[in-house]
Amino acid sequence: MGLLLMFITGQKAVAAGLSVEDTVKKVKPEVLQTINTVLKASYTFDIDKVTDMYAPNAVVTDEQEPYSWNGQLAGVQWVNSVQKAVKDFKIRDFFVSVKKIKIFQQTEEVAYLVVPVEYTGTINGDPFNEEGAFSFVFRYVSGKWLIKSQAWVPKNAL
Repeated sequence: MGLLLMFITGQKAVAAGLSVEDTVKKVKPEVLQTINTVLKASYTFDIDKVTDMYAPNAVVTDEQEPYSWNGQLAGVQWVNSVQKAVKDFKIRDFFVSVKKIKIFQQTEEVAYLVVPVEYTGTINGDPFNEEGAFSFVFRYVSGKWLIKSQAWVPKNAL
């Protein structure tokens, strides 16, 4: 069981601020599992986990160059860019924590979520943290929930 699902269904639910009743009953488990896998891949750099999670016309945006990636391999390219940024900034103990999902809408064919997260680690022994949120749009395509768009907004930008 991965990070997000463990937070929602396991003993860390209260610590993460997630409401089991409000979140689990509404959000499709496949959508939560995909978010969990993508966010875990963003700090473990496991591109194999995200190769089939994005729609053919997906768009991913983030604050590191080249700032956007398109297509079915957008997630792979994004994870590679996160890994490069972590290496370039010499971040150690890189990790992501998922916060309470407050914004969520879903129909039978589309889902929209805003997932607040905090990335932590150390740079030269000093604490590193960046808070922000990913907005995700999912489409249900051929029996599978795929990411149509994924956008990062750092908290300090608000």
